[in-house]
Amino acid sequence: MTLEIDKRKFIFKIKEIWFAGYPYDVQNYASVRFLECKNKIDKDGFFCEEFTTLIIDLTQNLEDIWKNMDPKSCRYIINKAIKEGIKIWINKNYEQFYKINASFRKKKGLSGNLLDIDFMKKYCTLFTADLNGEIVAGQLYLEDKNNIRWLIGASKRLEVDSKKAKLIGCANRLMIWEAIKYAKEKGIKEFDLGGYYTGKIKDEQKEKINLFKKSFGGKLVTYYHYYKDYSIILKFIKKCKNIIKVG
Repeated sequence: MTLEIDKRKFIFKIKEIWFAGYPYDVQNYASVRFLECKNKIDKDGFFCEEFTTLIIDLTQNLEDIWKNMDPKSCRYIINKAIKEGIKIWINKNYEQFYKINASFRKKKGLSGNLLDIDFMKKYCTLFTADLNGEIVAGQLYLEDKNNIRWLIGASKRLEVDSKKAKLIGCANRLMIWEAIKYAKEKGIKEFDLGGYYTGKIKDEQKEKINLFKKSFGGKLVTYYHYYKDYSIILKFIKKCKNIIKVG
């Protein structure tokens, strides 16, 4: 089973397919993207790109998943979040999360399109953290029958004092734990933490994110992204952009 997402970029219809075993051709689209395929093959016309991520096996007992988490940097902090009374909501508070995400991306200098509320409601599962009646953080996930994948996260930690920022850090871990339990209850088999940096260039920020994700005890795996453009116009535009970059 897969998750299919329809997107539009200018005049071009783009099909995004998540969690497929292999890429295949589609009809009536300018471009197709297969994200996180589990198998590597040579497919005519498709460009392949490796993607490394951390996977938690949800076929394990929940107790074992909990035990595999780091006791100090994960389990202790999750328990602290619970003691502080942080509540986690599922598929609520879309407007609040949209604003948090917009502000967070601006402060981090992140590029790319901001996911709108309609997209979130149609394709994603949203977890939000409530601290004393205030929504302070959220995480978006993609899922199908067998997979759940952390897509994006955002919080108010960059605009509050250090004490509150630490509590928001606790909330971020609690949201992942609640997402794991949610997926486990639905019979989903794999929890994908949304990527792991393996670049040769040292990047302290990305390495910190790696440590954060590793604390949940996942296994490092390599999946594959596949891309294919059908539109002659789209191919021409991309070719021109590449020429400009080289120049």
